[in-house]
Amino acid sequence: MCPSSLGATVAGTEMQADTAGEKLTTEFPTMILRRMILTLVATTLALPVPAVSWAQTSSWEPSPAARAAEEIVDETVLRSHIQFLADDLLEGRGPGSRGDKLAQLYVATELASLGIQPAGDEGSWFQPVPLVGVTTQPPETFDFTKDGRTLTLRHHDDLMAVSGKPESHVSFADAELVFVGYGIQAPEYDWDDYKDVDVQGKVLVIMNNDPEDDPNLFAGRRRLVYGRWDTKYEVAAKQGAAGALIIHTTASAGYPYQVVQTSWSSEEFELADAEGPRTDLNGWITEAAAIRLMDLAGQDLDALRASALSRDFKPVPLGVK
Repeated sequence: MCPSSLGATVAGTEMQADTAGEKLTTEFPTMILRRMILTLVATTLALPVPAVSWAQTSSWEPSPAARAAEEIVDETVLRSHIQFLADDLLEGRGPGSRGDKLAQLYVATELASLGIQPAGDEGSWFQPVPLVGVTTQPPETFDFTKDGRTLTLRHHDDLMAVSGKPESHVSFADAELVFVGYGIQAPEYDWDDYKDVDVQGKVLVIMNNDPEDDPNLFAGRRRLVYGRWDTKYEVAAKQGAAGALIIHTTASAGYPYQVVQTSWSSEEFELADAEGPRTDLNGWITEAAAIRLMDLAGQDLDALRASALSRDFKPVPLGVK
């Protein structure tokens, strides 16, 4: 991947008492701010949750209380709550927004009306959760080169790229692309898409979802955590990759590329104290653009995808930068 850089405004708000109902924002010269979100906490939400393995397949039986609750769940009541919380008047309920505050107040009030006792800080319904908001300012185009040939892909139309780190600027130069199949490491399935190839500093091209044709492998068509896009970025970061591009298809994602364009064009949030390795770039690439990219690399995308269905698959360096 040719020399590229992403600017990122790392911004947020510090949630405070606000009697006027407006979001309080403070600007700092460093443009690195913190956002404090108040998350609803009720006794029913504070129950211990058993640890679950990613590949857990054992059946779960609901408790007698859960069965009793199921008998009195009313579709009309549920729909009325959803209708309000999903309304455009709440403006998407983005963290720290006015719509978020309204949604929290609504849910807290409803819980109180049911006689549920709060379990938040100091007897309240809320628990402060500090977040960092990152708004990426990507270049309009990304250039990919091999053997004197150049492929130019347009941001938004061909791919969506965001900063993988809460930093004001990230960049990388001459990072080679490597196709890593599904980008999965799952010892319990004897599956490793990263075997025998060092991807340190590379930009990875990854298939979405997980292999689904075998019902005894990755739970068949049921998507496991291995098939989630956020897991793929995390695994790529642990391998030392500079970036990761997931190939979007409507079938593998369950939604059209327009959803990616909309969701990845706004501020991204993460826990302020999040730790662990990060990639510099995370993104999605359309199937049509991925076909053109593989053509530049002298590869056939369908053939690569077919090879990725086997445990014997090994990463394929594309020679494209």
